[in-house]
Amino acid sequence: MLYFILRLFSSLPLAALQISGAGVGLMIYLCSHRYRARLNKNHHSAADYSGFKLTPWRVAAESGMMFADTLWIWGHPKSSINKATIENLDQIIELSKNGNGLIVLASHLGGFEIVPRIFAEHMRATVMYRPARKRWVNELMLKSRKHSRMEFVEANIGGVRQIKRALARGEVVGILADQVPSVGDGVWAKFFNQYAYTTSFPVKLARQANVATIFVGAERLGLGKGWMIKSRLMPQAFPECLVEACTEMNEYFEDMIVSRPHQYLWSYNRYKHPAGAERAPLG
Repeated sequence: MLYFILRLFSSLPLAALQISGAGVGLMIYLCSHRYRARLNKNHHSAADYSGFKLTPWRVAAESGMMFADTLWIWGHPKSSINKATIENLDQIIELSKNGNGLIVLASHLGGFEIVPRIFAEHMRATVMYRPARKRWVNELMLKSRKHSRMEFVEANIGGVRQIKRALARGEVVGILADQVPSVGDGVWAKFFNQYAYTTSFPVKLARQANVATIFVGAERLGLGKGWMIKSRLMPQAFPECLVEACTEMNEYFEDMIVSRPHQYLWSYNRYKHPAGAERAPLG
């Protein structure tokens, strides 16, 4: 039943779906104390540190739009491409064709779901993802993301091997790098001046493969207008110290988020303490 409802909603025009998503986002913000408290805490802390304006109601609305964007992209795979533009596309295509491979790192910003799809229009891509807890959601996600030049691999040992093989073939790999990793797969690194358990896999991967790394963010444009995928090439290798390297990776994401702070998923439990992980440093 829920699957049918989601498919029905995804058939709406993008602007209408985004408005509906904003309404749902605001409703959740009003009705869920836990959701509201986490969003407010993360948003407020980052605003204090970075100096951007506090807009919790807008953040809640645009978090709902993020979900709406995802549904619409899944339901309109071809039309969604026409509504997306990649900044520095020529540079990215050139990097993807040099035979060395390319690492693309993204965060939960704006219409991030469009990133792998539009990249696959220009180059072959292997994308790492974390399976949804509910089986039907995972099946819907994989079916909706299906593309002849895009392969999704789970964030596990098998997926790591497939990512490394893709890079060895000189292909593009994508990672949503602001997700909290499993214990042992990350380090405590500052993110908006708070310690966050941060995945170290992209750093280790870049070192082993010795390939270029770019950071991307899919900024949502006006209602129904689509997304602008902004990119930033990392000009030098990550620092030797793993904590410093992960902190630098977080800083790249911070720079992109600060330009559109209301479009980031502040309700995500970015600062949680994974069971079994060592305690975060003080300060």
